[in-house]
Amino acid sequence: MTNDFTRLQTLYLEDDCNAVDINTTNGFIAVGYGNKVSIYKPLYQVMKDPKWISCCEIYHDASIVNSLKWGMESELIVGSAFLSFWKIKDNFGEYNPILLWNKRQPKPVYSVTISQDSQLIASFGKYDITVKLWKRISISGEQDIFNLTLLPHPDYITAIRWKISRTNHRSQVLYTLCSDKRLRIWSCYEIARGRKTVQNWGSLQLSDKERFCIIIDNWILQNVLPKERKDLQYYYSKSPDLAVTITNSGSYTVRALENLSTDPPKPLTIKTLFSGELPPNFFPGNPTFLYFAEIQPYRDQSPDISLLNHSLGGMIRHATVNLPDLLSKSGGASNEFILHHVLAGHNKSIQELVRSSDGEALLTQSRFCENNIWTPQRISKDEMSLFLKNIVITDAPIQLAVLHEKGNLLICLLQNSKLQAWDCPRNENPHNKKAALKQEYTIPPPPEGTKPLLMLNTPEDVHNHERHFVALIYSDGSIRSYEVSLSKGITSFNSEPLDIGDQRSIYKISTIDPVHPTFMCNRPLISLATKNGLVTEYKATINNTKNIIEWSKWKEVITGVKNPLFIIGSSTGKLCVVSEDGKVVSFWDVNGGVLEYEETFEEKIEDIDWTSTAFEQSIMSIGFSTYALLYTQLRYDYTNNSPSYLPIEKIDITTHTAHRIGDSIWLKDATFVVASGNQLYIKDKTLDLNDPFTHKSIGSRTILSNDILHLNSVLNGPLPVYHPQFLIQAIYANKIELVKEILLRLFLKLRDIDLNSRDITSNLPSDLDLDPQKFFVKKNKYYPVEVFPDPYPAFNDLVSAGLTQQLIKMPLPYITRHQQVTLMTVVEGVKDIMKNDPVMDINGIRFLLGVRLFLAHRPQQSHLMMRDISWALHSDNKELLLSQLDWSSNSWERACEYKISLWIKEDDLVKKMEDIAKYEFSNNEVKDPSLCSIFYLALKKKQVILALWKMSYGHPEQQKMIKFLNNDFNQPRWRTAALKNAFVLLSKHRYLDAATFFLLAGSLKDCAAVLYKQMNDLDLAIGVCRVYEGDNGQVLGEFLTSQVLPKAIKENDRWTTSYVYWKLRKQGIAIKALVTPPIDLENNSDIVRHDALVNRSFLVEDPALLHLYIILRERNIKYFIASLQMGTKNEYELILRVVDILNRMGCDYLAATLVSEWDFIKPPKYIKNKYKYPENNKSTTSLSSLNKIVPEPVRTLRVRPSLFEMFDKQNENRESRDSLSQGAANFQTPVSNILDSFGPPPGQAKPRSMLDDFTSSPTEPVSSQSSVPSMLDSFTTPSDTQSIKNTEAAHQLKVETSKPPQKSRNLLDDFM
Repeated sequence: MTNDFTRLQTLYLEDDCNAVDINTTNGFIAVGYGNKVSIYKPLYQVMKDPKWISCCEIYHDASIVNSLKWGMESELIVGSAFLSFWKIKDNFGEYNPILLWNKRQPKPVYSVTISQDSQLIASFGKYDITVKLWKRISISGEQDIFNLTLLPHPDYITAIRWKISRTNHRSQVLYTLCSDKRLRIWSCYEIARGRKTVQNWGSLQLSDKERFCIIIDNWILQNVLPKERKDLQYYYSKSPDLAVTITNSGSYTVRALENLSTDPPKPLTIKTLFSGELPPNFFPGNPTFLYFAEIQPYRDQSPDISLLNHSLGGMIRHATVNLPDLLSKSGGASNEFILHHVLAGHNKSIQELVRSSDGEALLTQSRFCENNIWTPQRISKDEMSLFLKNIVITDAPIQLAVLHEKGNLLICLLQNSKLQAWDCPRNENPHNKKAALKQEYTIPPPPEGTKPLLMLNTPEDVHNHERHFVALIYSDGSIRSYEVSLSKGITSFNSEPLDIGDQRSIYKISTIDPVHPTFMCNRPLISLATKNGLVTEYKATINNTKNIIEWSKWKEVITGVKNPLFIIGSSTGKLCVVSEDGKVVSFWDVNGGVLEYEETFEEKIEDIDWTSTAFEQSIMSIGFSTYALLYTQLRYDYTNNSPSYLPIEKIDITTHTAHRIGDSIWLKDATFVVASGNQLYIKDKTLDLNDPFTHKSIGSRTILSNDILHLNSVLNGPLPVYHPQFLIQAIYANKIELVKEILLRLFLKLRDIDLNSRDITSNLPSDLDLDPQKFFVKKNKYYPVEVFPDPYPAFNDLVSAGLTQQLIKMPLPYITRHQQVTLMTVVEGVKDIMKNDPVMDINGIRFLLGVRLFLAHRPQQSHLMMRDISWALHSDNKELLLSQLDWSSNSWERACEYKISLWIKEDDLVKKMEDIAKYEFSNNEVKDPSLCSIFYLALKKKQVILALWKMSYGHPEQQKMIKFLNNDFNQPRWRTAALKNAFVLLSKHRYLDAATFFLLAGSLKDCAAVLYKQMNDLDLAIGVCRVYEGDNGQVLGEFLTSQVLPKAIKENDRWTTSYVYWKLRKQGIAIKALVTPPIDLENNSDIVRHDALVNRSFLVEDPALLHLYIILRERNIKYFIASLQMGTKNEYELILRVVDILNRMGCDYLAATLVSEWDFIKPPKYIKNKYKYPENNKSTTSLSSLNKIVPEPVRTLRVRPSLFEMFDKQNENRESRDSLSQGAANFQTPVSNILDSFGPPPGQAKPRSMLDDFTSSPTEPVSSQSSVPSMLDSFTTPSDTQSIKNTEAAHQLKVETSKPPQKSRNLLDDFM
């Protein structure tokens, strides 16, 4: 231990240690065990973390070494049956013990001590009434001579010590204490040269109640007391030593011993100074035996001194006291004493730790019958320790155990099949800590081949302190339950077996750590894993009516981890799974069934333990053989691919012990306990700021408290409203006006802080003083606009520029530098939104924000997310979006970054493909047509490729390609030749060339397969298919169905799944895919096995999915009808899952607004009789029918009439009335339609829409396969024919009803 009482090293011996002493001059340590003394020397002279190594060993005789003490110049006195005096000699780094003197004693030496100058040795034996004083009279080479003086005492001697001084005195002072409770002071001084005399210089009589005496030498007072204190002048002038006497109850009296520090000595004067009380946490009540170590200064230049006591109950306590304050107050109160450490442990090695469910108590088990119960004890504001509550001695080792009632009740199953209940009350007496066995029950032997795996508590709905139910789970899934009561005994109780399916036995099982801060009865209790990695959690319910414990499955998580080494669950809904080799750990969210974190280690994992904060934010430990890593959960990071857990501290015991970690566990208040050998290491919640993991986890953040719980709350919990993640989610939720006000308020706050030089941490509120009601404004047009003082009345370009400048120079609290850069990107994005808002829909705005974020994270993010593609896909402004992108280079790499082949219109894709082909050919110095051939062949421009080959002089394959391309590939012969070449190129791993030849042969399917499977280029595969055969081609449909969809199902990728179904023209399934697991759609369970699904990201429940879902169901009647089929219950469960994710992301305000704004729409009755749309009809879902379906309905079949209709009053009696009346005539009984509220009043014609001039005939069917007339037929597909600017053109379009439906026209075409 250092002066700061930090652990440095643990030394292991062959036998129990009897005596130990450290040389204060050179740091040598002497340890006596058995009949030997081991000498340890510091590894180096100067060390930051000192270490000791063995340098030599002393053996004198076969008698037991009882005492030893260092003298000056590496001299050592050893007491056994002999007194032996040694010198440790240094021979150029080799240390040899040299015997200087020895003397056999009448009885074994009980205690020996040597004076500071090594001239006097005092010793006594057990029950001696005389102290033997040995005076050194000669030094001749390697032999010394001592003579003997006897110091008589009237009773048994109990303690002796020499006075220590920092000056060279000719006199020495010896203190002796014997059973007559009198402290005797002996002065040994030189009366002539070489002649010393010993005289009883005085004595101090202890009272009947006083048992202990501590001496504080004057050198400590001179070192600790400040010189400028006038109230302490007595201690400077008189230079007294202090004698502190203590009673059994902890009362102490301080007396001054004057004149002992003078040389030559003067007559002794004893003066009583003051009295006081020792704190009970430092001084145990009525101790049988208590040893006080030498008083030492706590640290250099500190007014504190260290007090250390050791009781035979197996506990060492360390406290400090501010000596100047104590002496000046004359013992005012016991609060001057601060307890810092309590050391305790086992007699034997600890094998397992078991905690109570509330974390208030801990059971330590050994391989033998010794078991201890401990409770956490806060010994100071910043220090936590363990109090030995009781000792349980069983008649056989414990096999399984459950701890209850804060450690007062222990229920254990012994290896001899006895179930016992122990009463373990708190016992303050360190010598009478023994629990009482109250009840015992012998369990009948289980069937052959089965064994008990687990014992756990099954809580009742209302906690009962008088009775407890425990369950024994056996390897075959059977359960034996028992009702345990200390007063009524142990009785058997019925229990259902576990439903383990087709398994013959349980592979892995573990209890779920109850880490909630309060009692919870309705929680999962156990986790069970199969060899395939399916983890199932179970709940238990005590049915008092039927007198049975009922077990039910709670959650299932498909982890995909084969043969897991072990599994550990948490009651907060977390799960940890360790791989078969013990080197890969994965953390899972049980409620969402998603992987949150995964890490691979080089060492084998030995243990996993969970705990949590009061807000159910998880903290966990991963234990290895010699150290443990502490992890905390993080907020979900939406914009970056950041991990969801982070290591925050490393607990390394290699600097303290050579033992491996036996077990580790969490107790309440984030107290972490590690068992190693027979020692317990306690780590409280305080963080070590020098730890590299802690330093990295804090990063550039400012934290207010240095503890793990506060750091966890900073890394989790609600975000400040100016956090970029919050702003991004608010934009996705279409709360543009809210975001603008937040940014404006942030700018004004930062400007004020900067101008007035204020502290940003305390003057920047997390909510920016924003009215909470503004978060719940559903639409931007209803947002209450607040005008701020000039010159910044609203968010504009000036505010945007000023805020960016402020963010560059001022670090914001609670966000990292990288997040601050992202915040600046969001500011620029909002400025772009304001520019485009008048002409762009919300999906386009969301897409442009995604592009901004992608450009800001381009080194880490290779392309746009599928989420961003979906925004663009469902935007009405695709041409405008395409024009907004950065096309500084027309490379295919840039096209892949924006994934244009997935979302832009077919005509635009054809143009862009041709631009890319030209760029890819001309970009390189060496002209290689093979780089652009795939693009020109998709455009069906083989002659262009031939011309490029003719221009490619010097290319080694020029002549061959020119000759080959001159052939007609419509002929079977040359098609076969192209296919053969394609397969040859495929075998040579020239995948792009192989795909080109497949396309040359007309095999678009093989071309797409090579591009996707071998080149992993989904964009090029889809782009080639769309350009080569059109948007609705059969090959594209087969490719999406056979290649893309299975992967999306397996990864639970709802964005991609919705995209696939949208391209397949299955609109109803496309909207369902946004909010439904892909495997539950259609017959997808036949494509992918259910146990192969592994959710590897929390974004499978992306909150943005709901925003797109809301827009689509209000956009199109097919979408709307499909959303009604979801059902209120499914939507309700979906909302709860998304709310959990938003809370985990720190967007609590947005989670609340989502719940308050969500509209649950019940399906009307008429939907049941509605005819099925083509995507729901199995007879019409074949891929060959794709070409027969109308063009992509983007703005068609709207649920609500267009806003333009209210402006056109002139032609309101046109064909809309006829169309609606015709649709109504087809129904025998009128049925009210949910859309009636949007139509005109009864008897009034429908208002004419401005868009009617662009529509096809109302009598034109919706689909070539739809023949049933419908009331909805009036909402027909708008035609994208040429722009109609007058009434005559509109009339001409209505006459030409026999023409097939043409491609839909965009309203922006006139402006492009």
